[in-house]
Amino acid sequence: MSDVDMESGSDSSGLEDYDEAISNIKKKMVDEDRSISLANQLLILLRKNGDFEELEEKRNEFVEWAPLNPLNWKNWIEDFRKRTPEPKVEEVEEMFERALFDENDVTIWADRCIYAHDCAKDRNKKEDFEFCRQTCEKALTAIGSRYDAGGHIWLLYLQYELTELKNSQNLPDYQERVDQLIHLFQRAVRTPTDQLEDVFSAAEQFCADFDRLNEMEEIRKYNDSSMRQKKQLEVFQEMIDNPEKRKDGLKQFFEHEKKTGLPIRIQMAHERMVSELDDNEEEWSAYGAWTESVLKLPQVSVEVYERALRHCPYSYVLHQQALLALERARKPNEVIDQLWERAKNNVINAADEGRGLYRTYAFLLRRRLVLAGSTNFSIMAEVFDEGAALLKEWFSMAWDPTAEYRQMQAYFYASLMKDMDKCRKIWNDILASGFGRFAGKWLEAVRLERQFGDNENARRYLNKALNSVSDNVNEIYLYYVQFEREEGTLAELELVLEKVNAQVAHRAQRPQKKVPEKPVPATKDKTQKRNVGGEPIVKKVKSNDGDFKAPLPPSILKKSSPTTTPKSSSTSAAPSVSFDIPKAAPGTEDARTIFVSNLDFTTSEDDIRQAIEGVSSIRFARKAHTDETHRGFAYVVMDNEEKVKAALKKDRVPVKGRPMFISANDPEKRVGFKFSTGLEKSKIFVRNVHFQATDDELNALFSKFGKVTSVRRVTHRDGKPKGVAFIDFESEACAQKCVASGDKLTLRDRELEVAISNPPAKKEKHGKSGHAAREVDEDGPRKGHAAKLQLLPRAIANKAPQITARLDAMDVSEPTSSSSAPSTSSSASSSSTPLSNDQFRKLFMRK
Repeated sequence: MSDVDMESGSDSSGLEDYDEAISNIKKKMVDEDRSISLANQLLILLRKNGDFEELEEKRNEFVEWAPLNPLNWKNWIEDFRKRTPEPKVEEVEEMFERALFDENDVTIWADRCIYAHDCAKDRNKKEDFEFCRQTCEKALTAIGSRYDAGGHIWLLYLQYELTELKNSQNLPDYQERVDQLIHLFQRAVRTPTDQLEDVFSAAEQFCADFDRLNEMEEIRKYNDSSMRQKKQLEVFQEMIDNPEKRKDGLKQFFEHEKKTGLPIRIQMAHERMVSELDDNEEEWSAYGAWTESVLKLPQVSVEVYERALRHCPYSYVLHQQALLALERARKPNEVIDQLWERAKNNVINAADEGRGLYRTYAFLLRRRLVLAGSTNFSIMAEVFDEGAALLKEWFSMAWDPTAEYRQMQAYFYASLMKDMDKCRKIWNDILASGFGRFAGKWLEAVRLERQFGDNENARRYLNKALNSVSDNVNEIYLYYVQFEREEGTLAELELVLEKVNAQVAHRAQRPQKKVPEKPVPATKDKTQKRNVGGEPIVKKVKSNDGDFKAPLPPSILKKSSPTTTPKSSSTSAAPSVSFDIPKAAPGTEDARTIFVSNLDFTTSEDDIRQAIEGVSSIRFARKAHTDETHRGFAYVVMDNEEKVKAALKKDRVPVKGRPMFISANDPEKRVGFKFSTGLEKSKIFVRNVHFQATDDELNALFSKFGKVTSVRRVTHRDGKPKGVAFIDFESEACAQKCVASGDKLTLRDRELEVAISNPPAKKEKHGKSGHAAREVDEDGPRKGHAAKLQLLPRAIANKAPQITARLDAMDVSEPTSSSSAPSTSSSASSSSTPLSNDQFRKLFMRK
């Protein structure tokens, strides 16, 4: 049976036997007993088949856990109203409320408005037209601003008001009612709905019939504005009506409504999304989050989440958000606990979901107990322990892969329960389950001990960490020494230093892993390697003096022929490779290549092509061992030399917030420090410039001292201003006049400081590589990555020559019977012999 048949409410086929179809659905529901779709189909078939007793039973059963669709609710309300004796208005209204809670549907609202109007006309009922008006206003609030549904409600409301107005012509407040109806028409034409034309026609007819044509000017103005919005919405509606483009159309419609910034329009867009995609938990979650962050009405948020859980009872995210929404709305604890029981028993399908739910509820309990003034957190401890036990049973060792849950549990026991034994038990479990090799985990355990436990247990953790940690072991060394400085005695400090230095020496003596040498191929493949995007991979080239040089342009790499140089048995250094780039010949690829630098590492080819026109190809310099990111510069080949000239003029154009440096493909002409470094008498230096100040503002301010030829605001490499600027005047006299004027120059409420530009000279680089030479340890390079800790203060260590001379002059060695005067040999011996801790202590105690 098709979906069309299921949605049909017609009884024209009442003689048809639906027993077989009903039997098939019941068989399917044996395996899918919680299928919302099957439940709604069964109710429709039972009504068509005339099985009213079973229909009533199934309706009451399904409605407890499943949201009924609009057709089933309309059928149920219709059957309910036909009961004998006739149900009260309050009972029918309650049925409407239940139906609209499940489905905020325009047809249900229309039926409710019609029912209210019928009640107002019925003389046997106490309800008057005010009851109908209130119902219509509720409908407008709930659905009146929706483009696809609001027009129907507006037309119903206007029709009822017109009828009521004609029946009250002889009443004293007749003109007041006419004014109210004019105002209602104005509200209606302000709302862009799919039936806006009909609403406007009704307004024109009303103004003509009641001689209120003077009101049409304002109504037409509102209508024109709404029609412009309606034309925009019609585009999205056409996409929504197309089954293949429906989801994209809904998404674009929603984004358009968000840009309006009007809460009512955005809420209606959310309502339409959850109506069209009622089983999409992401849409419900976004709707609930929006009500919390924008509307900030706790009761509205609670209602949205309750509706969401009707449609997505499987979603742990919605349960998590609903728990917090109930707490925020100060709902009774029984309601929150009932939702928690349902959540933990039905929606945990993965370890991260379980951890999230148990964590949310545990800390919810903490806030509840603190608010009540209680200090008994045992119920919270039960939740933490239950979560750990169940999740470990369900998901084995993968239940807490980062130990985050157990860390929170341990902190809870230490801080609130004051149970350090339980805390230590949890931490021992964490460290024994694969986290013992991480320094951070040990240090976290130590901090807990120092804050809530005792120093002896902290010292035990640190001692075990020395032999267990395999990453960032220096953190353990430094923390352990500092711990004994702060908490221990001198003997304990010395003992730790011995242990630490022994560990350092032991780790330094470990054999380093040797990287296997790659065999040198006899001939190299001339085809350049490319990454997944088809771009050539440009690797670092290391020269003999240890410096990394910029990679060569691709055209030079193509021209250079690789040669294999046999290894020489002599100890002489290998000849250095020359990377001189010859001047590009006109018409060649090099002549059409520019060098682009200072790029963000995530800059793509598209970003560069948008900033520079006429790009033929782009070759990024890639980082080693990766094809995903580059090193911030590239060679860009242009279509022709005219495009090269145009591209060079775009030097320092921002790309992704950073000024892009563009220069010719020549190392000597690449962008560098190109400003003067001496006294510039026609230029002034300006400080305390507002970060949002513009060149035009600076030009206008300083033009009163003379003609300004250029303004340059200094920026960081990322494009952010430094707060200083340089102003070039046409002559030195103008610059002197500006500095000597003594005028108080203010720009954007900031007082500027000015002076003649005199930049400092650029510092000379040392060494062949352009870097200052590094100090080399006399004992040779440090082995591995181990650090050596000593008691020698830095102030003394930095004065090595003086301290050495002083030690040579001091008698710090053991006395000998042969001679009391130190000889040259004994002096040399004592200076080369390492001092013990006791000798060091005597040395520092001397005055």
